Amino acid sequence: MLQNLSRMILSTTILLPIVVLLLVVVTEVVASEEIATKDNALDVITINATNKAPLFDGRCDEDEWKSAKKFELPAQTFIYLMHDKHSLYVCAKGKAEDYAVIDIYVKHAKTGYLHNLHASAQLGERIFKGKQWSKSERWNLKDWSGFWVPYAGRVEAEDGLRPKFLKGSHREMQILRKKFPSDTWNMMISISGVYQGKDSSEFSYPEKAVDTDGSTWAKFSFSKASLSK
Repeated sequence: MLQNLSRMILSTTILLPIVVLLLVVVTEVVASEEIATKDNALDVITINATNKAPLFDGRCDEDEWKSAKKFELPAQTFIYLMHDKHSLYVCAKGKAEDYAVIDIYVKHAKTGYLHNLHASAQLGERIFKGKQWSKSERWNLKDWSGFWVPYAGRVEAEDGLRPKFLKGSHREMQILRKKFPSDTWNMMISISGVYQGKDSSEFSYPEKAVDTDGSTWAKFSFSKASLSK
């Protein structure tokens, strides 16, 4: 009996380190998979879905945009993103003294070209094909539209009358998803005409993104959530 007991103890002594080693290996593998999953999830930002297209009235109304993905930038500026089956909706919100000019940059998944959709007092689009940005095509809008900075008359200046534009309105934009046919968009979004004291500033998301380098932009995916008609 003592001999059998000794054999059992010896077997346990040999097997225990092996079992512990296997547990450590399995734990490390599982941990690595979890970290990779988290990293992958952070790489792509999911845009929230909506059942109703917003009214383009120059306001990021809380009721209309409550389901949107919201990003806070410096100087009390915000970006709202949401989508339905056919369109991406974007709204840039600033302060009462801001113009909130918006530039949305999207990389075309098939051509590799970078597109800049711009909304200030005018709407326009330009394309970067690797060397320099093309001349902006103003008001020749293809599969997108937006709410521009409203005209508010003219004011006296040293060199005569100059146009005046309304401050405080928010910049809204609608982009048809067929314009960039992919479930994941590589994008950069900038808001300018934002005032901090007397100085006008520009802020971007991602913060360090470069307009001519799509690799510095963020990846956004459309939510898979089903939408009621």
